Amino acid sequence: MHPRRARSLLIIAALWSAGYLVVAVAWAAGAPGYPYGDHWDPAPGPVSLLDAVPAPTGSLIMIIAAGLGLLTAAWLLTHPRGGGPARVLTGGILAVGAGIIVAGDYRLLMAIGRTPVFLITKLTTGFPPDMSFGLFFAEMYKLPVLHQLWLLVGLAIWLIALRAYWTHARGGCPACGRPERLRWWATRRGARRWGLVATAVAVVCPLPYVASRYLLAAGIPAGGFSRDEMVQMNAEAPGLWLFGAGLATFGLIGALLTLGLVQRWGERWPFWVPVLRGRQINPLAAVIPAGLVSLLLPGAALMLVRIDLVRYAAGEFNIVPLLLTAPWVLWGFALAAATLAYWLRRRPDCPVCRVDATVPDPSLSSAGSAAAAR
Repeated sequence: MHPRRARSLLIIAALWSAGYLVVAVAWAAGAPGYPYGDHWDPAPGPVSLLDAVPAPTGSLIMIIAAGLGLLTAAWLLTHPRGGGPARVLTGGILAVGAGIIVAGDYRLLMAIGRTPVFLITKLTTGFPPDMSFGLFFAEMYKLPVLHQLWLLVGLAIWLIALRAYWTHARGGCPACGRPERLRWWATRRGARRWGLVATAVAVVCPLPYVASRYLLAAGIPAGGFSRDEMVQMNAEAPGLWLFGAGLATFGLIGALLTLGLVQRWGERWPFWVPVLRGRQINPLAAVIPAGLVSLLLPGAALMLVRIDLVRYAAGEFNIVPLLLTAPWVLWGFALAAATLAYWLRRRPDCPVCRVDATVPDPSLSSAGSAAAAR
């Protein structure tokens, strides 16, 4: 990785941290818009781990995290060769990133998932009749959702900047960042082998939830809901179960797209796609959305588990919803691993170092042979 690029990325990360530090200080001083608290969501328990934390304490946590970002950026910019302090500071940033994921919740994931469902149903059927476009976006994209999105953007910036820095510090290829010799798991053959396992897990995890929502839409009790509860909830919100089936459909589509991470049609456009058929798919077209979803899933799943535990303490616990949503924690990590494996297999050959260029991905070579035969 070119040192100038690594430096530019660190400066961008520092600017993001500085901006967040200013906002956190303002919240600590009592400015409106603090993004945590029970008043943002009527759920029976804290949606985010920070909802139960007083605003002054939560703001202090944000200030410390943003300050750590500024300190890390300043140190790395002035010490381009790495070293012990750089490793410690990098570990601190990664710990903050893990905290962002764990302390997350389902609201951003729900907003992203519900937006296309709402747009399609509203434009085609007019449902729900009492929900305008403006009201929907105002309800779905409140400040906590936008704040969570901003945190994930910052996390992505920091991860990219740290990778660029350590690639340069360790003497990797200045063009692509690869070391002189790849470890087995980072080679195309190795990534394909362990990526198959990760992809299989990521595909299976959402299927129980999807099946339960389809059964509910068909009028069959599932997911811990009795028939009486189904009738009552549908009377209070007509079309509720059909809307749930729409969300489940996106989960099913996500599972199918995840399967494409290890299939030939996930590397070349299928024959039924006009204009693009037969062309190679840009790997970033799969890596970026899959990476975003993998960051959102663990926090959303942990939030649902926390709410179920609160209900259990109140004597209202039903284990079936927990069994359906708990696999989402594993789903997020499995999807992240599958996405990494896909990138390691599909990333372009480097014209400078040529590392791994002599070890082609078997699926790509077979696809190329088939194309040549035609």
